Amino acid sequence: RLAPDALPAPGGAPPSPSEALRVEEAVRRLAARLKARLVRRDRRRARGPLSVRRTLRRNLGLGGVPAQLLFRRRRPERPDLMVLCDVSESMRHVTGLMLLFLGALHAQARRVRTFVFVDQVGELTGLLGPGRGPRRAGGLAVDLSAAARVIPLSGNSAYGRVFRAFVRDHLGAVTRRTTVVIIGDGRTNFAPPEAWALAELRRRARRVLWICPEPRSRWGHGDSEMARYAVHCDRVATVERLADLEGLADALVPR
Repeated sequence: RLAPDALPAPGGAPPSPSEALRVEEAVRRLAARLKARLVRRDRRRARGPLSVRRTLRRNLGLGGVPAQLLFRRRRPERPDLMVLCDVSESMRHVTGLMLLFLGALHAQARRVRTFVFVDQVGELTGLLGPGRGPRRAGGLAVDLSAAARVIPLSGNSAYGRVFRAFVRDHLGAVTRRTTVVIIGDGRTNFAPPEAWALAELRRRARRVLWICPEPRSRWGHGDSEMARYAVHCDRVATVERLADLEGLADALVPR
């Protein structure tokens, strides 16, 4: 049985329906709490530099001596998010929850594009439209019909092949405003890791954040290439428990 704050382990037995519901509701509550915290932070930082012209105009009736200071409003800087999510069989219990979590924070980004992959990569953005993203993403753990419309779901994860294809087809959309979020365990099934492609993404993007459900103690064992991939990431968040999600909102939205 899952511990109260534990997330399903990749490759492990699927959670029971009651466990899956409990974890999903907990992820929803956590995402909502972090979203509210980000909104409060944006409000605190909304005041920009002093507006001399507005201040003088407002205080003309006082002889031109500024008595009420007026400040420009600073618009919160919101990143573009590009999410690449491993939906291979061993990852499906985890990635649905991660997409649910990210979906609740979509309002904090300027633009979000979501991609799913196994040994091919396809864009799911149009199927996770406004108002449907979190619900559809949560359902991805048990109903993969949306993902199956854009990629074949059979086969094994091929991170190197996917990164190479993503750089070939979508690198032009990655800018200095883009935060690339990768969700997966970094297990390549002994295929070439093609870490150069991830390095190219990092060179173009504002930041690369990897959400890995496996602990660092398992990196480098078997077909894991996480240690090699981590070199090209600004941050790797190992997520095994709900508490591990706490810092991700600040990582996704610039300070």
